[in-house]
Amino acid sequence: MPSGLSFRHTPATIPGSDASGEASGASGVRIVAARSDAALEALAAPWAALWRRVPNATPFQHPAWLIPWWRAFAHGELWVLALYRRVRLVGVLPLYREGDRLMPLGAGITDLLDALVEPEVPLAEVLGAVPDLTGCGVLEFPALPPWSRLLRFGPPPGWRETCGATDVCPFLPLGTAGERDLAAVLPAAQARNLRHTGRRAERAGGVAVENATPHTAGGMLEDLFRLHAARWAGRGEPGVLADPAVQAFHRAAVPALAEAGLLRMHRLHIGGRLAAVHYGLGDGRRAYYYLGGFDPELAAQGPGVLAVGHAIAEALAEGAAEFHFLRGREAYKYKWGAVDQPSLTRRFTAGGGA
Repeated sequence: MPSGLSFRHTPATIPGSDASGEASGASGVRIVAARSDAALEALAAPWAALWRRVPNATPFQHPAWLIPWWRAFAHGELWVLALYRRVRLVGVLPLYREGDRLMPLGAGITDLLDALVEPEVPLAEVLGAVPDLTGCGVLEFPALPPWSRLLRFGPPPGWRETCGATDVCPFLPLGTAGERDLAAVLPAAQARNLRHTGRRAERAGGVAVENATPHTAGGMLEDLFRLHAARWAGRGEPGVLADPAVQAFHRAAVPALAEAGLLRMHRLHIGGRLAAVHYGLGDGRRAYYYLGGFDPELAAQGPGVLAVGHAIAEALAEGAAEFHFLRGREAYKYKWGAVDQPSLTRRFTAGGGA
């Protein structure tokens, strides 16, 4: 984890912030803007504690994901809005300002974005205070999942809005708590494919899978970088992990996610040779497949199929109800039985009426 970022929290400690960004609403919610890196780091521990209290929070709303994102991709001005009742942190709107627009941290490389707020926090009132607090006229929330509370209320008075589906994030339902059998949750054809692929890999020297720990996760990530680059080089393209800023982000996020218990990464060997790395996240309710890479020279052994199959089996064992393949309609997702889930964008513009 990067130096200076800690998720340990002493109760009733108010993190550092800029006094220039503060407002209070009729509901007693006080909004304090964290506008510096120091204030953001001071917010990390109570933010992580809040994450554990919020139903439906995903790892992509955790500071272990979003603070490294800001460090790697910072542009514009930091405007993370911390919501308090007395000294209790009850919500975080992790935003940054670019021109006249406020956008969420994580935008661009994150497939599920959302506010992180306790259920009773009046989000419409909070958002109505944003223009006075920030001087911005546009507040945009892309990549919202269907369960987002940001979809549950009308625009604040004096705001207009647009909202619509902008992409899909397919996911595999994993059945009820009593159905923990991998073959039972997969389409019959894919269950057979997984069995046949496993037997083929066994004949090639056997399969070994190593799940990441906080001590081994960094090495697995470097293996993923190499495998991903080799596969895309065969297509004459750099791939999504070629950007140094993207690599810097993941090098910071992976150990932080591992320490927070949110990383679901594993490394797969066939015949003693590194074959695939699966980079996923999980929160006990859902598992998320973020990135994967495999050795193109071992493609005939099906390392990608085996890596995803292992990840789904692990999600079942953990008690997760859903396995999310995240953004995009790639054909392989539907072979696993995934069904479409919309990814929504909601944009508020100050002025002009509702």
